[in-house]
Amino acid sequence: VSKEAGDMILLDNNFSSIIQAIETGRLLSDNLKKVAIYLLPGGSWSQIWPVFFNLWFAMPLALSAFWATIFCMLNDVFMSLAMVTEKPELDIMSRPPSIREKDHLLNAKLLFHAYALVGNFECFTAFFCYCYYWIDNGVPFYSFMFTFENFGVHPYINRTSDELVLMTNSAQSVYYCSMCLFQFFNFFATRTRYESIIAHNPIWGKGQNLYVFGAMLISVGIQLLLTLIGWFNRTFGTGRVPCKHVMPTLGFGMLWLIIDELRKLCVRKYPRSFIARIAW
Repeated sequence: VSKEAGDMILLDNNFSSIIQAIETGRLLSDNLKKVAIYLLPGGSWSQIWPVFFNLWFAMPLALSAFWATIFCMLNDVFMSLAMVTEKPELDIMSRPPSIREKDHLLNAKLLFHAYALVGNFECFTAFFCYCYYWIDNGVPFYSFMFTFENFGVHPYINRTSDELVLMTNSAQSVYYCSMCLFQFFNFFATRTRYESIIAHNPIWGKGQNLYVFGAMLISVGIQLLLTLIGWFNRTFGTGRVPCKHVMPTLGFGMLWLIIDELRKLCVRKYPRSFIARIAW
């Protein structure tokens, strides 16, 4: 009868359990949103634009289907599993209660942050590294734009067709590794909605989450395994990735982390500001 009549049932005859239950519910909701923010920029946005650029601007495909599959099924899976183990933020119980009829897991604010902000930043970073690889190897920007089936022929590139295939494989691998590296910065930016990364750091304190470092090692190991071993290069069309062509991702990733920290600071200091109103 109590289960039919009540919205909540106490099993331990302790009213303080209500507070713990509310905190757990808010934590689950927060972590689901964080996983969505983490997955959407790399798992969809940064993977669909290489296809559009290939169709619209006739440039070589920046991300192969194999790399897209590996990214979604291996790299992002381990990182998102680490995200669901995040601890509650300090302000989680001071937020106003959610309204069931109005609040949704995926809303316009979350999608705007995931696609328009993080997604575009990550996609630009990966394309920057991709183009940097071609240009650094003596292939000018105009030589792989609007070429269609004439890539390497008109305008002429002083490379054989086999060399261009191998270079394309390496360029796609650069794009993939850049995405994986940027996702590390995206993880640390996303693991808190309003708190600073220093106050809720993953190494010590209440926000400790050592699983993320294990997930990062697994992700790096997958990248090294699939780019350095010759059998994978020959079988799946992957290529070796020179470190210098992925290094710009460190700068762009750190820049995004700083921008997001400033956004969170603005939300905390000015809760009525425009930035606070569009915060996810």
